[in-house]
Amino acid sequence: MTKEEMQRFLIKEAQRGSTELEAYRNLMEILGIEFPAEREKEEGGQ
Repeated sequence: MTKEEMQRFLIKEAQRGSTELEAYRNLMEILGIEFPAEREKEEGGQ
């Protein structure tokens, strides 16, 4: 996904009424990126 495609995705998310955090989380899901702290929390880590 190019930088321009990511920007278009975020603009569409904003038009749908998503918060900035929701939009970034949705983009991260598409790209297959996770925050390490979130993963540890889900796995029962610290």
